[in-house]
Amino acid sequence: MFRWLTLRQESGYSLIESIFQLVIFCIFVHFIVLFFLWKTPVESKMADYYATEWELFAIELQEMLAGVSTFNVMVGDRDIVFKTNRGDIEIGQRGAVVRKTLNQQGYVPMYTNVAQVIFTRHGEELHMEVTMLDGRIRERRFAIGLRQE
Repeated sequence: MFRWLTLRQESGYSLIESIFQLVIFCIFVHFIVLFFLWKTPVESKMADYYATEWELFAIELQEMLAGVSTFNVMVGDRDIVFKTNRGDIEIGQRGAVVRKTLNQQGYVPMYTNVAQVIFTRHGEELHMEVTMLDGRIRERRFAIGLRQE
């Protein structure tokens, strides 16, 4: 039995096997480097996501305020109500969302992650101050386009 164990032809770890493992290791290192190169621009764009959401919200609200026949800031400065050719629109905060209601039916979320919103009317201008859940404050002024009926 001892003779059978010593007769096996084992030559050990060859140069070809080590080169093959080195190639596989280099491929994995390339994937890791590519991941980190991809991760950095994605993280920077995600930081800009909230600024983009704010700008889109501001554009949409200004568009709605372009042709209103009546405009009121509700008691508590948390809601605005105005009338357009589409109907009565109410925009206000509910929970952590600023949402729009058309003719008191359903709602459409317009802006999220909101801790507090305050609307203030100054003549033909609406001032909106939004405090985000992370403590940042965003402010914007909107022109109220009152049309004569």
